[in-house]
Amino acid sequence: MTQAAEDRERETQKAYWKEHSGEATVEAMMLDSHAAEIDKLERPEVLKLLGSVEGLRLVELGAGIGRFTGPLASAAKSVVALDFMENLIEQNRASNAKYGNIDFRCGDAMELSLEAGCCDVAFSNWLLMYLGDAEVQQLARNMLSWVVEGGVVFFRESCFRQSGDKARKNNPTHYRNPREYFRIFDSVQEVLPDGRVAHFELVLCKSVDTYVRVKQNQNQVVWKWRKVVDEVASASAQRHFLDLNQYQSNSILRYERVFGSGFVSPGGLETHKEFCRLLNPQPDEQVLDVGCGLCGGAHYMARTYGCYVYGIDLSVNMILTALERAAAAGNGDKVSFEVSDATKRDFPDGTFDVVISRDTLLHIGDKRAIFKRLFNVLRPGGRLLLTDYCKASGEPSEGFAAYIAQRGYDLHTLEDYAAMLEEAGFDGVAAFDRTEQFKGSLERELAAAEADRDAFIADFGQEDYDEVVASWRGKLERVEAGEQKWGLFRAFKPKEGRDFHAPEVASAKTLA
Repeated sequence: MTQAAEDRERETQKAYWKEHSGEATVEAMMLDSHAAEIDKLERPEVLKLLGSVEGLRLVELGAGIGRFTGPLASAAKSVVALDFMENLIEQNRASNAKYGNIDFRCGDAMELSLEAGCCDVAFSNWLLMYLGDAEVQQLARNMLSWVVEGGVVFFRESCFRQSGDKARKNNPTHYRNPREYFRIFDSVQEVLPDGRVAHFELVLCKSVDTYVRVKQNQNQVVWKWRKVVDEVASASAQRHFLDLNQYQSNSILRYERVFGSGFVSPGGLETHKEFCRLLNPQPDEQVLDVGCGLCGGAHYMARTYGCYVYGIDLSVNMILTALERAAAAGNGDKVSFEVSDATKRDFPDGTFDVVISRDTLLHIGDKRAIFKRLFNVLRPGGRLLLTDYCKASGEPSEGFAAYIAQRGYDLHTLEDYAAMLEEAGFDGVAAFDRTEQFKGSLERELAAAEADRDAFIADFGQEDYDEVVASWRGKLERVEAGEQKWGLFRAFKPKEGRDFHAPEVASAKTLA
């Protein structure tokens, strides 16, 4: 973008906000007639996702009338609150000057000059959507410089389309696909004077639950990034490994073609229906779906049982495909989407009634740590159901070992899996060998792919078809050789005073 184009962009956005911010009210800020109701729910949610700012130095961009400035300043060491509309900053000052630690500034975020390492958190709510692509890129670089190592950049944006119901003569807002924000923030780096490289590591990206519940809208999305220096943190490395290898966008669609619409795990919808019956979610229960993939299972569970499902997955390609589809369909399912690392995502203890995970934990090496996390997030009496690839006892064959290494899997025997769940504190642990069911699913999926050969090749190409067929045949060979297993694990978080029982390991095709 040329300088002249950037200048026109700024003037257009300023004119837009002069038109809509004549009154310094929450309705003007949110451009929605239900703003007061929504604000009571979504402001605490956004702040909770940001996390504690106790004693920290913050820069808040696009601070407006101070919806967030006051809560931030009440805990922070200091806050720089910036907005380019003078009447909004004055209202912010009138409401929040009492905290005594706020530097109120009227100005353009693109012209803000701050020293490197001047803050611990850079925060914005509905700002980047009013900037051009080149401006977002530049601001991302600036924020990377402003925050200290280990500091956080947090922003929330409207994606895909308008959410507020306020009428607008013209609307220059950039309702981007979330992929664009990932493209920009994943690419930003800073070479420090000592030669080390600073970059962003994703902490989480998720839809705002309030909008899902109140407006059946998954288009409100938050990002939380951490500044890291001269290292590629494990979450970032694993996320990129998945998105650049097994879960490339085309690979996801290929898997879905075999497993069925919305699914990338064995047995597709029919298997998921069975497992949901075992869990029997109740209306309004809170369900955590770890490794939710394309969220077909999450949507089914929410729609069928009336529960709230929080789907998390480390693959950006998975979650954003699910988010794009939900935005296009405009469905009212009670499902939230989140890109985050299950081994690091800190939910408060006792958040969920149910945890389900389908063939995901094979990607996680430290099973004991993840099982303990899942135990902690469940309420007393909460239910856990997992399926996962497993292995037979003894050393794997050379071919199976190569397959495990190539995929980066961490596989265990059913017995070891059950023992680790029991060690994490779960009660009533039961492990069921579902390998025969897995084999039946593989055979049906392979037969369907072969029957769909011509159409599959037309859509994906000969190479992709051959790869799918070879992969499914390879799994069948390992199953028939007794090497590759498929386990179903069910457990409970004890209620207070409940006795523990040794884990049960059984060979069964169905659960009673």
